[in-house]
Amino acid sequence: MRLVALAAGLFVALTGFALAQPYPTPEALLQAFYQPYLDDNFADDDSGFRSRALQALYDHDAEITPEGEIGAIEFDPFINGQDYAISNLVIGTAEIAGDTATDTVSFDNFDQPTLLTYNLVREDGGWKIDDVASDAGEYPYRLTEIFAAAAGGQ
Repeated sequence: MRLVALAAGLFVALTGFALAQPYPTPEALLQAFYQPYLDDNFADDDSGFRSRALQALYDHDAEITPEGEIGAIEFDPFINGQDYAISNLVIGTAEIAGDTATDTVSFDNFDQPTLLTYNLVREDGGWKIDDVASDAGEYPYRLTEIFAAAAGGQ
């Protein structure tokens, strides 16, 4: 019984470590971020991928959203949809300027080509997602603008 508890504790510790590790490049961050979309192995908490500023927007949205309601984000902005079947994932080469970077991610979601642009920041010794945007399709968006619009209507 102790062996099972020890093994479970090590698994939780190592899984948490993998999520909490600093990513040395924007590309490494985005590859790790998209891995769960490829293998359906999502962590319970993905806040370690977000910048402090982006996490603050998520936290504020949770605070202003009435109990039982969805909140500002009614879709997954990281796949530009609600459901996913990701294939042909390509992470671009980041354009780095000091502690900020811009990178693109393209993939097919249910055979629908998707291109997203990421703004990233270097924090706590690694790269974090600061914003994501889609300029294509019928409903272009920028994640931070969605949160700003929701906060303005509170």
